[in-house]
Amino acid sequence: MANRRDAEPSPLRTGIVHTGLSLLVFGGIAGALGAGIVLMGDPSDAGPKQTLALFDTHDTAAPPLKTRLKTDIASASLAIETPDYSEDAGSGDLPDLGIEAPEGETLMAAAATADLPVGEGDADTAGVRINGKLVKPGESYGEVTRVVSLGQAPAAGMTETLNGMTLPRIAPDGRTPADVYARPFINPGNKPVVAIVVGGLGINATHTKSAIDELPPEVTLSFAPDATSLQTWINRARAAGHEVLIETPMEAYDYGRMKMHPLTLLADAGEAANRSRLDRVLGRSTGYFGLINYQGSKIGDDEAAMQPVLQAISDRGLAFVDDGSLNAANMKALSGQTRLRYVRADSAIDAKLSAEEISSEFMELESQALEHGAAMGAGYAFPITIEMVKTWSAGLEQKGIVLAPVSALAAQAAAEIPDDGSVRTGSLEQPPVNPHG
Repeated sequence: MANRRDAEPSPLRTGIVHTGLSLLVFGGIAGALGAGIVLMGDPSDAGPKQTLALFDTHDTAAPPLKTRLKTDIASASLAIETPDYSEDAGSGDLPDLGIEAPEGETLMAAAATADLPVGEGDADTAGVRINGKLVKPGESYGEVTRVVSLGQAPAAGMTETLNGMTLPRIAPDGRTPADVYARPFINPGNKPVVAIVVGGLGINATHTKSAIDELPPEVTLSFAPDATSLQTWINRARAAGHEVLIETPMEAYDYGRMKMHPLTLLADAGEAANRSRLDRVLGRSTGYFGLINYQGSKIGDDEAAMQPVLQAISDRGLAFVDDGSLNAANMKALSGQTRLRYVRADSAIDAKLSAEEISSEFMELESQALEHGAAMGAGYAFPITIEMVKTWSAGLEQKGIVLAPVSALAAQAAAEIPDDGSVRTGSLEQPPVNPHG
């Protein structure tokens, strides 16, 4: 007789049965707990004891908001009372900080000492700090920063056309580009001054914009002659208050792997060739008060080659700025012979691109200014240079030193400068520089 074998239970059916039994057990427990809460709990504990209304609810015409917070400050009923400013110059709804921009003057400060926290209400700190500048009550931002938007170039009567090029010249009434295109500068306190020129501009657009927009307007900017949109950059710089120089390539002893610029002034090129190249540099733009050398150690040692170049610059009423790399003795003698407005940099501020080295150069410039009345530094538009100049110049006033444009140090004529270590300005007016600090 065959043995009978029972079939194994189905796993699916077993799982369903166990799940159902679990739900029944836990459901029964939850139901029992709920019934206990209903029978034994206090219903008043489940509702709010106080209703808090943050906003007025009478405006039924307003469309419903998608969020639960209404952001219209005019309809908010806050527990803190809002001060009444209706008697002040403000609107009465919000505090008026007193910062406005009336016709050419930018941002008046109307902060009172009483508004400042304890310990910050003395005469030196009362005011509003705008772009890093402390504007005290009664002062304008323009007065603090002395922002002067320089006029459009070329000025009337300041150019001539030669061989198809527009070149600067001395106007019939005697005005010179060195005066007309220089940034105005006053120093009523006769404080020591420091001037800074930042060069290499017009090649990198980002660095050029940073230099124009971020550096104080007293910083002089120099542009490469073959920069793209050179005149546009110069116009923008002058509109921001910066006076402008044009870099003139000059022959050095060793270019290394660098290719010589096609308009480089050469020691053995001859007077006519160098004057022609100089005219082509000058004819690329307008609005500059002078030239600054780009290299030039070789031609700077050659008096015969440099004298015609400097004479041509002087004849056009321009100033010449030496970045400190030319032969100092030759330049002093030649600038006197040619009656050239000339100033030489005391320091290359970013010869070494580190914050420590640049700070050291700044300290040296400060010492020179305090000792001799004025000092000048030259650098290039590296990001670290721009940032360091911006930070350092903001603290000069506290040290009793004034930041000046380079044109303020360009002497009227080297032959007229007494050999007593003093510094004179390029203007015929009273020198704003205290020659002895």
